[in-house]
Amino acid sequence: MADVSSPVSARAVVSDRAGLAQTLKQSALTQHLEQSPVWSALLHTEQGQANIKDLDFLLSLPNFSPAAELQRTIDFLYQGEVTNVCRFPARYLWLQQQLHAPELSLDVCPDIVEFTRKAPLDDIALVFASENIAQPASMLGHAFLKFSGSNAEHRQVSHAISFFTDADSINLPKLLFDSMVIGKTGYFSLSPFSEQQHHYVDEDQRNIWEYHLHLDADQKELIRLHLLELKQSHLTYFFQKYNCATVIKFILSLSGQRLPDSGWWVTPRSLVKSTVQAGLVDGTSITSPSRWIVHKLAEQTSVSDQQAIRSQVLQGDMDAYLTLPASEPAFIQLELARAYNQYAYAEGKLDEATRQANEDILNRAQQANFADKVLDVDARFDPLNTPGENQISVAARHDGSGNLLALTVLPISHTLIDDNRGYSIESSLQLFATTINYSLTDNRASLERLIIYDMQSLMPYDMLTGGLSGHFHIAIEPRLNPQFELARTFTASGAIGIAKRYAQDLDLYVMGGGGVGISKAQTAPFITLETGAVVREVWDMKSLISTTFTNNLTGTDLHYFTLGWTQTKYLDQSNSLSVAFKRDFNGNQSQYSVELAYKRIF
Repeated sequence: MADVSSPVSARAVVSDRAGLAQTLKQSALTQHLEQSPVWSALLHTEQGQANIKDLDFLLSLPNFSPAAELQRTIDFLYQGEVTNVCRFPARYLWLQQQLHAPELSLDVCPDIVEFTRKAPLDDIALVFASENIAQPASMLGHAFLKFSGSNAEHRQVSHAISFFTDADSINLPKLLFDSMVIGKTGYFSLSPFSEQQHHYVDEDQRNIWEYHLHLDADQKELIRLHLLELKQSHLTYFFQKYNCATVIKFILSLSGQRLPDSGWWVTPRSLVKSTVQAGLVDGTSITSPSRWIVHKLAEQTSVSDQQAIRSQVLQGDMDAYLTLPASEPAFIQLELARAYNQYAYAEGKLDEATRQANEDILNRAQQANFADKVLDVDARFDPLNTPGENQISVAARHDGSGNLLALTVLPISHTLIDDNRGYSIESSLQLFATTINYSLTDNRASLERLIIYDMQSLMPYDMLTGGLSGHFHIAIEPRLNPQFELARTFTASGAIGIAKRYAQDLDLYVMGGGGVGISKAQTAPFITLETGAVVREVWDMKSLISTTFTNNLTGTDLHYFTLGWTQTKYLDQSNSLSVAFKRDFNGNQSQYSVELAYKRIF
């Protein structure tokens, strides 16, 4: 028998491995595996273009193509070192299934063994953490995965797998530039799900929706192994094209189900909708923060009852709840007390002993009078039921300069006049909203406005949790100059205020703030004071009415008022018509505009 360590035997082994690789490559070519959606998902490519430019992830760089990567991967796995499979275990598993190739042992991969032991995979859920538009890092929400199962010690454990970047910066223009143009370092994290739940629900006070996925054992294992491939890679985060939702869309596409495109950008909300449309969701659950529940229940409770609940919770005097009648108002009162008890504890207003004593009494009252009742979250707040996040509108306008047509494109999110009933509060979030005018008088097109970033939130104030409203705005837009003429100006401004909700259909607000305007003629600070009302009306209509006082241009006497009114009719979730009137005036001069607009949301 020949010595296996001899040069002749070594050459034979190498020859056999080369022959096997060549056979597998030919089979892959015949089956056109490079065109498979699963192969594209494994490579994170769209239309043949790579999102990951890491030499350790794409073997065929700098001359990348899906076909070349397929050939190089087969050579890497079947002609290289035994441990090469540890670098691309998901590619190996998929290719082995498609080509009926010889099995390679994954037992030589410590990371795979450890990951399997720590993060069992009986169930996978797509998790959506609702937006907090006051924080740039979470203004569109966040999507991540939840792995659950029984570990080696037979304990039920859950882990969160999340892709993110460092967005902890108050320099918003730099953050936007870095995350959209240059790219920022992307990170993968594996952490106990309870930690993420505490962060989003208790600390950030955001709703968490869990969409439990319908996947078989092979699909789950492919996802698990692919996460290890990504963990070993250098990823670059781009807000508009390679974000938390984009990465998870590639991961879920490993199921073999095509997730339909939704809008111009993949956002956490659009990812949820695409996943449901692909038929991957089995069921849904939600965890709501105490402050959010307090806000919603306070809208259904009188001020006197709120005062009583606050006093009872803070003083630990809960005996009155044991004698509540078995009525719907009493149930709302009990649940409001429960939510405020948790909120007060989280805010440091209650010690643990008082919180637990209050909870015990509330649980006894629940069992005695409301054992069959459950507090349901309004289905309107499900991300599935919100309008799309891209919109185009066309308008006909008449103002002091004549008649014109206006086209506005909002690449991402929504405005205050849109149907925001699916969001927890009335809000606006606009990124790079662009308005182009065509003057019918001068037969000339021009850029009217570019909103780089606009965030406005009208948080209804309640006596139990408070609540501040805010507005932050960066744009190139027309502003009045000392001659009371509109001049294109770079504007950065901010405001803070308070809003109050009445009868669930009316929000009144007041805000004060200021900013700076930079034009060709001058740079000038200004101050603003705004009052307004948002009215949600019958027949799917909405009104936005506002009055704004602006005192700008230091060294001049120019100040002016702006009256605005917009009436919108929602034709359906994707289409709306609106009429808007605006008038700017001071003691001596005035100008106005009237507009009719159609908007398409998708």
